Amino acid sequence: MDWIPRTTESQPADGEAFQRECGFSEPFFRVLWRRGIRTRDQAELFLHPERQPLPDPTALLDMDRAAALIKSAIAAEKKICIYGDYDVDGVCATTILYQTLATLGADVSYYIPLRAGEGYGMHAESVRQIAESGVQLLITVDNGISAHAEIALANSLGMKVIVTDHHRCHETLPDALAIVCASREGQAEEIRSLCGGAVALLLAIALGQPAERFLAIAALATVADVMPLTGFNRTIVARGIRLIHREPGLQALLDAAGAGDNAVTEMTLSFLLAPRINAAGRMGDARRAVELLLASDDSARRHYAAELDAANAARKSEEQRILIEAERQIDPSVPHLLLMLRGEDWNPGVIGIVASRLLEKYGCPVLLFTRLGDELAGSGRSVPQVDLFGLLAAHAEHFTRFGGHLLAAGAAMKPDAFDACRRTLLDDLARRFPNGLAREPIVYEDTLSVADCTEQFCRELALLAPFGEANHEPLFRLRGTLSDVGILGREGKHLSATLTENGHRLRLVGFRFGDRAGALQSVGACEVLCTLKTNTFRDSTSVNGYLSEVRAALPDGLWTAADAFLQEPNAGNAQRVARYADARPNEQEMRAVFIRLRGRLRTGLRSEDLNEIALLTMLVLFESGIVASADGRFFEQVVTEKKQITNGRLYSALHS
Repeated sequence: MDWIPRTTESQPADGEAFQRECGFSEPFFRVLWRRGIRTRDQAELFLHPERQPLPDPTALLDMDRAAALIKSAIAAEKKICIYGDYDVDGVCATTILYQTLATLGADVSYYIPLRAGEGYGMHAESVRQIAESGVQLLITVDNGISAHAEIALANSLGMKVIVTDHHRCHETLPDALAIVCASREGQAEEIRSLCGGAVALLLAIALGQPAERFLAIAALATVADVMPLTGFNRTIVARGIRLIHREPGLQALLDAAGAGDNAVTEMTLSFLLAPRINAAGRMGDARRAVELLLASDDSARRHYAAELDAANAARKSEEQRILIEAERQIDPSVPHLLLMLRGEDWNPGVIGIVASRLLEKYGCPVLLFTRLGDELAGSGRSVPQVDLFGLLAAHAEHFTRFGGHLLAAGAAMKPDAFDACRRTLLDDLARRFPNGLAREPIVYEDTLSVADCTEQFCRELALLAPFGEANHEPLFRLRGTLSDVGILGREGKHLSATLTENGHRLRLVGFRFGDRAGALQSVGACEVLCTLKTNTFRDSTSVNGYLSEVRAALPDGLWTAADAFLQEPNAGNAQRVARYADARPNEQEMRAVFIRLRGRLRTGLRSEDLNEIALLTMLVLFESGIVASADGRFFEQVVTEKKQITNGRLYSALHS
């Protein structure tokens, strides 16, 4: 996988005055310059998003009409039902709108489908039950934009319908009285990136509620739904994070997680609050999460928070079980264009998380399905090259329903459609990507020396928060010698090491890098991609680098050339590898490398853990068919005849 800098643009001479005026360190000034920040005023706007205004609610199409219809229904004392969703965004949106309508004196209830019983979106039977209860106005939150048949049914049963959503629209819109959907064409780009909770926040504001009342919940929804943290979303999250401790339900959940007194960052939302809110729906009934946020006394909040904390622990166990079972269906030694797998008893609330884990490992779209009644319910995650929603839409005949985004989608199908659907999707991707899916390069911010990694620089970097989609925490490339490699954590899942360059030392921490500790102990000269933060322990503050990637240090250009050769081992790419390589291992040296690494080849040998001679050896053996390459790893092949490696293009190029 290639590593590329964010930009090669150099700092012009007139930038020095801006740097002196702001007093930033040289590395941080370069970070701002790459983001188009050229003046002190621009720096103030970017570095202080909490001071920026929220969007005007009327920037959303149909917002005025929706607000007027709701006010009219409340005045007429009509029964109103909010039709929500079971994920964090849906729970937050339901809570915001329910509290708003209750404050305005509405006769309001809410409905959230069971993830395991119904799945995502509106369902005909649920619509009928809601109508039978006397509801006259049905308002969707975080769903509804694709529910044409269900909304038509609601209309036929005498209910009026308002849709509030943010998912991608189909070619035609449902027949609702008002459709307030962030993704609708004709709206500003910043508006179109709002999540369901943020749409509900703006509807609450349009109905006269103060924004501060719901900003904490909307911030959680925005982070949990992986919305781009730019523009209005950045402002919502920056302002909302400051109010998390003042939201009693969220505070109770932090207490249950043992983090009640800790400072709140976007990481708190992502890794503490969101998984526990999500666990309510994944492991049972999402209404428990709504009731936590609506609860009016401490006892009830503690009760629901404890339930959600326990549900999250159960979710982790179920996730691991499904991951193990899914991996048994995968051949890791061959490249994959798509992983489409099914299990009879996989929890439908957990398969989306497992799909993300498999995507991270195999670098291709993943669709996981499980039995749900007489259908298969599925959840998918994708890579940027493959529009998952578009892929499903192109073959909609296989599904009973589907919806989602570019990188994530959900679907349902009849069990007997599974095999044909998988073949169709694979054939489609094979036509579009005849050479396979090349892994997206990793974009890093800047190349630093270890000496650049100071406490001042880390404090400046913290001003770029909140971090998230479209505003990722900067990754920095460093080179040095790796030493003191060991494992962290009771289960040995994490790694600790030291990077040394010209006498300067930086402690490295690698979460989920524990399985590479053995290989990295002997790598020596290496380069890393890491984020930088200060760490305070017993009144002593130091700088830590948190690993994103680590690999052996090779001559510039060799990694890119090696990736190209693995994609297409032709003469041109062989010459390219030879041009960048310094080493020229002979046949005897390559045989020695193969013998030494053969045990690791059986389970997959990471290319990043190989020094230059070992990598060149694997490339030569790959061309000869002795090893295979898939997803950044080398595997031993079954060879039934003697191979002569010296006849290959790469070996010849290295020794010509």
